[in-house]
Amino acid sequence: MTKDRLKKLKALVKEAEHLQCQYDDLVCFPRERVWDSVKDYRTGRPHVLAVSGHGDPAYPQLRQKMDRKLREIQAEIAELEGWLDSVEDPEMRDILRLIYAGGLTQEQAADELGYSRSGIGMKLQRFWEKNNS
Repeated sequence: MTKDRLKKLKALVKEAEHLQCQYDDLVCFPRERVWDSVKDYRTGRPHVLAVSGHGDPAYPQLRQKMDRKLREIQAEIAELEGWLDSVEDPEMRDILRLIYAGGLTQEQAADELGYSRSGIGMKLQRFWEKNNS
């Protein structure tokens, strides 16, 4: 695992959330029936109107493409999370989670864990030197 790859974890989680929202918004299908209430201006009263055939025929392909991308991102997130879980030292695992998964700065992680910022920096430096050799 590289530091640069791990730095992408928080961004990947956000991207997955945004993709899921966009995916959920694409609910129209070409032969979908839609009902709505419209105001009849002749009588002034609302009435129900059914519309059939709304939706872009490209939606299913777009949903498939988004679904594929979402699965790729989720697989990468799972791999990164699995790697974090495999770190044996619980203190280092906590530091890594706070900084890379939680998006905290070294100073914020130090405040959270009761260390100095330089102490966190040294622990991270030793960890990456040890794991990159």
